[in-house]
Amino acid sequence: MNSSLITILGGSDSIESEFAPELYNGLSNEARYFLLLSSAIDKLFSFLKTDRAAMAPYISDFVSIEPKSLARPGYGHTVKDGNTLGFTGFASHEVDLGGASVGGAIAQAYTIVNSNPEAVVLVAGADVPKSAFKQVADLKRLTEMVCHPEFEIPYGSTLIAFYSMLAKRLMIDSEISQDELEKITIFFRNLAKDNPRAFQFNKELTDKQLRKPLAGCYSTPMIAIVTDHGFATLVTSEQKKRELESAGVLKSRAPSLFIAGAGQSAHTEFFYLKNDMMSPAGLAAERAFSMAGMTRSSIEYAWIYDCFPGMIITQASQYFGTNPKDVAKGLEIGEIPNGEKSIPINSGGGILNYQAAMSLSGATGLIDILSQYGLAVNPVLVRKSNPTNALLSGNGGIDSINTVVLFTLDQNPRKPIPARKLKQLSVADPLVTENESATILSSTTVYFNPGGSKKPPYVLVLSKTASGKMKLTNLYEKNGEEVKTDDAVKPGETTVIFQMIDQKLQAVLL
Repeated sequence: MNSSLITILGGSDSIESEFAPELYNGLSNEARYFLLLSSAIDKLFSFLKTDRAAMAPYISDFVSIEPKSLARPGYGHTVKDGNTLGFTGFASHEVDLGGASVGGAIAQAYTIVNSNPEAVVLVAGADVPKSAFKQVADLKRLTEMVCHPEFEIPYGSTLIAFYSMLAKRLMIDSEISQDELEKITIFFRNLAKDNPRAFQFNKELTDKQLRKPLAGCYSTPMIAIVTDHGFATLVTSEQKKRELESAGVLKSRAPSLFIAGAGQSAHTEFFYLKNDMMSPAGLAAERAFSMAGMTRSSIEYAWIYDCFPGMIITQASQYFGTNPKDVAKGLEIGEIPNGEKSIPINSGGGILNYQAAMSLSGATGLIDILSQYGLAVNPVLVRKSNPTNALLSGNGGIDSINTVVLFTLDQNPRKPIPARKLKQLSVADPLVTENESATILSSTTVYFNPGGSKKPPYVLVLSKTASGKMKLTNLYEKNGEEVKTDDAVKPGETTVIFQMIDQKLQAVLL
């Protein structure tokens, strides 16, 4: 037996509807958080024919993700949670990568076990954004978490608007239509609407919902839902797993699923610094495939982080080196080309439809992947039973951080291979000056900005000067009138000049 094999023993998730409304609704947000966290862990241990008391002496490490919606004071959150769960003597680890955190947490567990085959790593977390964010002031705080206070918020920036701008550039460059985005959205909604654990269970999608935009190409059904959610998984070496089984501490479920490799790449914290709106997805995938010694064509199933339909296309095309247009066409039936064949993805409907709890949202993907192997306590639809190799991805911020984790059934893993050199990610220079001219890279019309000081509709544009500097602004006509729709803007062609308007540099049409 290869002692270096690192195995993931199973996974569980906990959702609001599992609990009686009179119980759940009567709890504080922190109590709801701990209920979701402890429930997910207990369900996992029950699945493995064990419990917290039996596992406590063996848990060497606890990897978790701080619940952003609680804004808990102090420090040592994972230590505090571990102690409350009945664990002591463990090493504490927190992962803070936004929506890429679950992939990052699994990668952290892989690293721990790779350095110490005796380690038994509990990876678990929860968050309660649906309970915590209910007021307009809360929605405003969400915007302030992801947008820069000086270079983005004064112009009416929102997370949805930025993702819409990324999508518009993708659609222009790859000739992807609004109709294709809608077909993709409909397909994945249909996967989830028959699952009682899915947020979109029994919720029919209407044309009116699809065609009422919040920003640019994106309407409500194309945006990740917000739910309360918890998850748990265990990672250890195959050798240690066998020892625990022999000692009667647990009983794992076949087959043994191994973590083959992982990759992470961070670009910029803020959208306005994303030079040419580059994505870190390709670099994260290259690092994962290099570590695993695997080829793209060997992947048989994938879960692609789907905060927006355009991001599934962007990430999948970079992961597999496939033309975005071909990816978009395949996604209309829930498949993507991996270099040699088309593979199914996101059987549970993804975070657009199943469950999504901010930094924890990648847990939806973990449960989806493990479902295909019979390793999830509450599985989603199985579209590819026991794939030899599978891919799990995560995306944090405004396409700011990307994680990729590769899984395999192969007990004879390949040796790492040298990573290919990819185009280096770079940061933009935002310090443009008055009277500089530029070309608009992308634009969007914003129709929804709750709590924002700027009232919709209005236009956001990202423009680039001949010297390479970039600036995010609103858009104005030559006569000083603000433009309210970007229908006439042609990214890559429309030119502007920067002028001071109401004490802010703004883009004025030439």
